Amino acid sequence: MKKKESERNPLSSPSCEAAISNVTTTSGAGLWVILAKYGFYKEAHLYPSIVKHLKQFEYQLKERGQCRYTRQTNININKDYTGQHHWLELDNNPQDYYLVEFEKEKVVYSEIVRQPQFFYDTERFYVEATSFLMTGECVKYICGLLNSSPVTYFFKNWYAGGGLGEEGYRYKKAFLKNLPIPPITSSNEPIVKQIEALVDKILAAKQQNPQTDTSGWEKEIDRLVYQLYDLTEEEIEIIEGGR
Repeated sequence: MKKKESERNPLSSPSCEAAISNVTTTSGAGLWVILAKYGFYKEAHLYPSIVKHLKQFEYQLKERGQCRYTRQTNININKDYTGQHHWLELDNNPQDYYLVEFEKEKVVYSEIVRQPQFFYDTERFYVEATSFLMTGECVKYICGLLNSSPVTYFFKNWYAGGGLGEEGYRYKKAFLKNLPIPPITSSNEPIVKQIEALVDKILAAKQQNPQTDTSGWEKEIDRLVYQLYDLTEEEIEIIEGGR
């Protein structure tokens, strides 16, 4: 099933609380991320300590390309700044409709890899520039599929657009969109539920001990994925031999 684009509902008004997000690390220490979204400069007076900190880097921040220049097709008529956004704000103008995606159930993944790295997240994890995320329907099912050996084989051989070095390849959005995902039907829904249940088992085990061997459950997911794609024994042997 191809992932539907999730609905994007902009908030009716800017939220002051959204300027700062609390992040809990694996060690349990509380850290804070400054989230200076588009339009933040208008409410910056509510955060004098943050502004005081950023003032130390005002020159460097103003020298960023997006703070100095508008997009080629746009003329900036805002007298408060000359570029695409104010120097107090993040590049690429993140707004509420975009930032809310990080708060959702999602799959987080790296683009350039040697093996699939798709992580299921419900902890409001904010990824940085070199990682990406998927939101929408059936997220846990999609996570199980993308981490499975057969889907990895399909992707690397027919959808990855060529390799990087001896072992690397890229999960580019354009490539992933072409990857065929079995739609959920009344006949295969029991298989989908089994995959999701196995994903839950793996997640629970890894939470208790990240070093736990979950290869048995992973192989069980592979077996279920073979069923989803209705592969023959001969086709399974080709995939198993080509890992």
